[in-house]
Amino acid sequence: MLSWVYPVRIIQAILALATIAVTAYVIGTLYDSWSFSSLIYYMLFAGCWTTLIAVPYLGLAPVWLPRVSHEFVIPAVELITMAIWLSGWIALAVKIPKPAQCTYPSCHGLQATIVVAAVEWALFLFTNTYALLDVKNSRHNRKAREQRREQVSNANAEVSEANASETV
Repeated sequence: MLSWVYPVRIIQAILALATIAVTAYVIGTLYDSWSFSSLIYYMLFAGCWTTLIAVPYLGLAPVWLPRVSHEFVIPAVELITMAIWLSGWIALAVKIPKPAQCTYPSCHGLQATIVVAAVEWALFLFTNTYALLDVKNSRHNRKAREQRREQVSNANAEVSEANASETV
């Protein structure tokens, strides 16, 4: 595993916790339509998903549970998490008021949520790129190993045939 992956996973978990904190603040302080907005709860879900499921699985499964970390499951979890963050921050950015009209603290909390979610999406895009490259390389390496095994088995068969003809 690459040495930079674990610090990135820690940053992803910290940003997800920050999203949970800011969305909880927004839910607790806004008493209008925003306090019950499904977008706020969606961003809360994104933070919880990342903190409780995605980052622990992506960080620990390859080391502690290698049978559970299939080469296609890791990119799938990365892709799902990346899509969750992308859809969340774009939907929230479209819905909030313009910066000039955003004068109350909870609106600034919504802006902070958008920024943190966009950074989180970018981090998952970055790690997903490497996960997909790893899948591509592992498939290429598997084909090369199979070709080498086939060449070795053919060479062994020729040697055993040569030995059999010498003994006759």
